[in-house]
Amino acid sequence: MVMMIAARTFVFMSLMLCSAAQASTLRLASASLPPGFGNPYGSIAQSASHTRTTILDALTRLSPDGMLQPALALSWQPTDARTWRFKLRPDVVFSNGEPFNGATVRTVIDWLKSPAASAQLLASEVRDIAEVRLIDELTVDIITAKTDAVLPKRLTMIMMVPPVAWAKLGVDGFTQTPIGTGSYVLKDWGQTTGKTVIEANPTSWRKPQQITRVELFPQKDPVSRVQALTSGRVDLTQGFGPEDVAALKEQGFRVHTEQEPQIMALALRNVGNVGKPLHDIRVRQALNYAVDKSAIADVILRGTAQAVGQGAIPGVTGYNPAIKPYAHDTAKAKALLADAGYANGLALTASIQLAGATEAAAIYQKVAADLAEAGVKLELRPVQGPEWVRRYSTGDWGDADIISSTWNGASYHDTIRAIETYSCRKPGAFFCIPEIEPLIDASGVELDTVKRERLLQDIMARYHDLAPSIFLVNLTSVYAHSARVKGIVLGATGLWFEQMQLVE
Repeated sequence: MVMMIAARTFVFMSLMLCSAAQASTLRLASASLPPGFGNPYGSIAQSASHTRTTILDALTRLSPDGMLQPALALSWQPTDARTWRFKLRPDVVFSNGEPFNGATVRTVIDWLKSPAASAQLLASEVRDIAEVRLIDELTVDIITAKTDAVLPKRLTMIMMVPPVAWAKLGVDGFTQTPIGTGSYVLKDWGQTTGKTVIEANPTSWRKPQQITRVELFPQKDPVSRVQALTSGRVDLTQGFGPEDVAALKEQGFRVHTEQEPQIMALALRNVGNVGKPLHDIRVRQALNYAVDKSAIADVILRGTAQAVGQGAIPGVTGYNPAIKPYAHDTAKAKALLADAGYANGLALTASIQLAGATEAAAIYQKVAADLAEAGVKLELRPVQGPEWVRRYSTGDWGDADIISSTWNGASYHDTIRAIETYSCRKPGAFFCIPEIEPLIDASGVELDTVKRERLLQDIMARYHDLAPSIFLVNLTSVYAHSARVKGIVLGATGLWFEQMQLVE
């Protein structure tokens, strides 16, 4: 009898523990495994950020409303024109037990400035740092080659890694087994199981409020992601088509739509293709007039996006409210092309990445059709993600005239990073107008926030006229979740699982 009671008690306790574990587990269907897995410096894709920013921390981070917040640094201030002093968070350890301190900051930045990091996408973020000087264990001075007004924002991108483990594992080893100070630790990338699993990090300075385990199920097909939600296999999904929004709402799912501070665009390359048509501003402007961006926003994206004429959305520092999208005017496009010497039309090639916007393929086909109406034959050449990153980093675009790109304000909630991407200073630059470089320099050294925003707005107005890209639409994040999820917390570069809650 005693044995029977004990057995029943054991079963009851097991069921209770199982129920508790399920109650604190969030299941998410995403488009893919994180590109680059745990490489902290190889990608800024949102699917990478869902895991990277939960496992790893930078000195600073952006809140969901784009405000700069303390992370591994508690405070920062300029001490002279080229020096920012950072006070670091005490008593922080990596999940492998290594301490975080000023020496960590110096080691990370020194490595990113070394030849070993030349292939890393984010190495360019520290290119203007001249030195990291240790003041004491928890105070560092970061000295730049010139005044850098946005350094604290730049450092939101630079994740801190444990120096001993990093040296031992190398980039490839760390990619498979990332170690951080964040809310979660990696348990399984899911290359064999089909799901990525992260669990609460018991030593983190930012422990999860409730969700102690996250399971991410990669589903390439948007239809599969929606089915995973409606069947109850997952609690939350993202990256589905606008045509699914109404149906999901009708079934009782909650849909969360938010404008991302990113602009979908096609970069018009004027570097490395001497003598090509896109060196002529009239041709670049003509391509902008030729494309019906409102049709993309209203028909293909069913009103979930807006046509744009600049590389920012409202709320991002440097957004210029006076700039309007290029009107759809095929006749004007033809006139500009004729004036530039292309009355009989021209042929261009585009290297496009189909990841990102769910309807990317349809959007690019629409662009090609609109350009054809103006006499421009556009050949679309799809490029896979890793190859696109390689070309982006090296500038090796071959004979491509046009490149799928974004004006990415998500990283800083500031236009400067996107501006620099479309400038002569970008490593592997694809667009360069030397006359605008002094304005960019001025915005980088201006510490007065009001004056700096005006400078950025002026740059955005000039870029609108220079037409370095075909400005298309703003990107939108669309998530749907069951009633089990109280709500989502979407940071600048991914979900903040540690602040989300589930209904028990």
